[in-house]
Amino acid sequence: MNRFTSTVQQSAIREIVKEIAKGNTCYMDRYTSKITTIDNSIEDVEEIAAQKQTEIEIEKKIEKYVKLNKLSEKIQLMIMKDFLDEIVDKSVRKELSNSLKRKSPIRNFTREIESNMGLNQHWENYNAKESERWVTNILIDAYNY
Repeated sequence: MNRFTSTVQQSAIREIVKEIAKGNTCYMDRYTSKITTIDNSIEDVEEIAAQKQTEIEIEKKIEKYVKLNKLSEKIQLMIMKDFLDEIVDKSVRKELSNSLKRKSPIRNFTREIESNMGLNQHWENYNAKESERWVTNILIDAYNY
């Protein structure tokens, strides 16, 4: 068992996935596995200043942390394309595939998914699982660095 699997709980990975999906930045301490979240949606000036100070302190000793941001558009598109293999109904698969070929593919894909309740739940589960896998791999790489 490597150091990563013995120190990082699945609940911590889920927490990171949830936070970065909201557009926040997470820092995980490599030694304690403590997660510090920078909430990029807050508007209170004092809270922004406090978070900025926290971020400055962390960045000063960044080698002690793993920084995780929202999944890149490239990664999101890869997950969406892989999801197509999960779809049994060929017409639905074709619609989703076409949505990814048009301008603004992520927005188009999301609209198609949201218009179908059963598919939406399947997508949410798949996306959560793949996002957790992505975060896990980033953390494993960081711990093995």
